Amino acid sequence: MRKYDTTFIIDGTIQEAAREAIIERFTGILQKLGAEIDQIVRWGQRTMAYEMKKRTHGYYVIFYYHAEPSMIAAFERDLRLHENILRFMTLIYEGKHPEYIRDEGAGMEISSAHTVKNEPETDLEEPDLSVEDEESEEYLEEETDTALPVEDDETEEEKEKE
Repeated sequence: MRKYDTTFIIDGTIQEAAREAIIERFTGILQKLGAEIDQIVRWGQRTMAYEMKKRTHGYYVIFYYHAEPSMIAAFERDLRLHENILRFMTLIYEGKHPEYIRDEGAGMEISSAHTVKNEPETDLEEPDLSVEDEESEEYLEEETDTALPVEDDETEEEKEKE
């Protein structure tokens, strides 16, 4: 048996009870086919990059399971035929779970791949501006023109009180 992960997107407009019924249905289908489910990750409601079946939001679910390769075709057939499944993808799982995928049911913070953390980056090297030519001077001017002002931690209300 190989380890697989199947990610599928459920229509974002359906109710939570119907969504859970769909997840349970596909859990049962996998078990009926003889697969061993390791983990079900409810990634949550997300805005999709582009419209699918006239929908802009979807609920993402990931199944991690062990199955025979012959079971995948039958499972994907059921996913393809279900009217509330917008997209799906099955991959051979290689043990690499991306950091940005969090289980909504585990109470963990959901973050996306596009989230920017406001932490100082200490590993970046300073650009070498010691070269005296026109290009390096233009680069230096561009950098200083676009710099953002540093804000104090105090809010406007605290400043007014003082």
